[in-house]
Amino acid sequence: NYSKLKILKLKDKNMIIKQVNGRDSDFYSLCKQLENHQYKLLPNIKEKGYNLTDDLSEVIGYILYDNDTPIGSIGLKKVTDTRCEFVRVFVAENHRGKGYVTTLFQNIESLAKSLGYTDAEIVAWCKAVPAVNLYKKLGYQASEEKTSTWYGGDKYIELKKKL
Repeated sequence: NYSKLKILKLKDKNMIIKQVNGRDSDFYSLCKQLENHQYKLLPNIKEKGYNLTDDLSEVIGYILYDNDTPIGSIGLKKVTDTRCEFVRVFVAENHRGKGYVTTLFQNIESLAKSLGYTDAEIVAWCKAVPAVNLYKKLGYQASEEKTSTWYGGDKYIELKKKL
């Protein structure tokens, strides 16, 4: 059931977190915002055809709402029967630094465990230093930097965690 809602009390605000699939229009919209953010960070990936909306059909995840406004997302994609990848992690710029990503991770990790996953991974661009640091703070262990051969040679890092 992809319409599960939870009412959360965060930093004296009532927030709603909604479980969705990758075809949800708000999830798609947040992915486009993340994509635009990444184009600013790594301008050459746009020319190489990089996008974050082509492969959402197999994704399930969460959207965080402030009132009726979607402000954050996180998705889960199956890699193997025991390993998943967390994708499309995003919080709107004016809502960052308030613990919302941690809340999204707590919910997606709980969902992953309930689905039988024992390991999770995230791939992040090395230039996304705040994101990489946050993932490490959440207990994810980083691999060595790797070079993208498909999007113009930018460096990325894989982060992994036992659930």
